[in-house]
Amino acid sequence: MEDKILAQKTIKETIKEEIIRCAQDPVYWMKKYYWIQHPLRGRMRFNLYLFQEKVLDLFQFNEYTIVNKSRQLGLSTLVSAYALWMMMFQKDKNVLVVATKQDTAKNLVTKVAFAYEHLPNWMKDFIGGTEFNNKLSIKLKNGSQIKAVSAATDSGRSEAVSLLVIDEAAYIDNIEIIFTAAQQTLATGGRCIVVSTPSGTGNWFYREYSKAEI
Repeated sequence: MEDKILAQKTIKETIKEEIIRCAQDPVYWMKKYYWIQHPLRGRMRFNLYLFQEKVLDLFQFNEYTIVNKSRQLGLSTLVSAYALWMMMFQKDKNVLVVATKQDTAKNLVTKVAFAYEHLPNWMKDFIGGTEFNNKLSIKLKNGSQIKAVSAATDSGRSEAVSLLVIDEAAYIDNIEIIFTAAQQTLATGGRCIVVSTPSGTGNWFYREYSKAEI
């Protein structure tokens, strides 16, 4: 009986230590627990490249990050992993994904949903599971949530946002109005990540990226 109690205590302590490490080190958590769907190799762990780790540092330590991306670099996956890590290990975080179309924004939420589904049960139990999980939004029982919306002039205006993700910003009409409206929701310390493939020069994304510090 004592051996059984001791074993249970050891398991609980091990889980607690692992949770603390994951909360402190998102790279460790992503490489060990974040599963992705590869178009050719199927389900696999997200083994970050060095450049992805450097971009992740930008996400963590800057209020505003803008990324001029190429396709197949895994940056959308990186954003989704960062969003879920934040939701898992910080309470009451509100992540809003804005894109040209709702289906585009939904793609990132789908990545988050797939990764959450494949987390170990003891990690899900740590945050108490989900309150709801559908194609456009996920809310965890620790109060954190992610929601996908299509680009509109009032996107992000009505709620406080911990992390605003603007996907394919170069292709969003009225992006200046959307971005300005969203600033009020970020005033309490929220972060903004803008990612896009380029679409010529002279647009808002081109101007903002040109002004950014590397």
